[in-house]
Amino acid sequence: MTAQPSKSRRGSLWATAAVLLLLGGGTAIALALTTNDSPPQPPASAASPPPPGTTATPPPPTPPVAATQTTGPIMPASSPTQVSIPAIGVDSTLMQLGLNTDGTAEVPPLDPAAPAGWYRGSPTPGELGPSIILGHVTSNAGHAVFYRLGDMRPGDEITITRADATTATFTVDAVEQYPKADFPTQRVYGNTDHAALRLITCGGIFDNTAGSHLDNIVVYATLTDDSA
Repeated sequence: MTAQPSKSRRGSLWATAAVLLLLGGGTAIALALTTNDSPPQPPASAASPPPPGTTATPPPPTPPVAATQTTGPIMPASSPTQVSIPAIGVDSTLMQLGLNTDGTAEVPPLDPAAPAGWYRGSPTPGELGPSIILGHVTSNAGHAVFYRLGDMRPGDEITITRADATTATFTVDAVEQYPKADFPTQRVYGNTDHAALRLITCGGIFDNTAGSHLDNIVVYATLTDDSA
């Protein structure tokens, strides 16, 4: 199935990327509570530092030019309702996340049973561009929904159930870990020529002074099946 995504949605992702960066010491998210528990981390080969010029700075004032050609399946817009990741035992409903009144990004509650959340300023999963799903690594009572995100590997599948009763299956391309001070904004949020998915949580060592983990883990995935 093919469809052109909303231009306003693509633009809004870049317009709000700078706001998202206000959280977590200059990165996209702050998704952990005080704990000394170190979550799983990607292997060193999958946690390489971002290339020069992709550190956590606000995006350009205007969104980059969208790709004129697309690759792979593209689906029409439909809000996600469920995420399933068999490789790490995740089967979670999805809440919708926006912005707080102070302009900071909403994150899911810290309840241990809290679901992951789709950031509604991004494309819906299956549309052209990077759809953003956030989840806590720890909660106020231990491990949270994305605690094992760092255990994911290329080739793992992620299935998103959508409100229109379709499913979008993504295949993992890479799992990377970045210091929050060097979050690669453009690599994570930049326009793509395909339907993409980003799963994001905290990772690395917990800094008691800062009250958060020092890194972020990002899973990059591409739509490979748009079953009706």
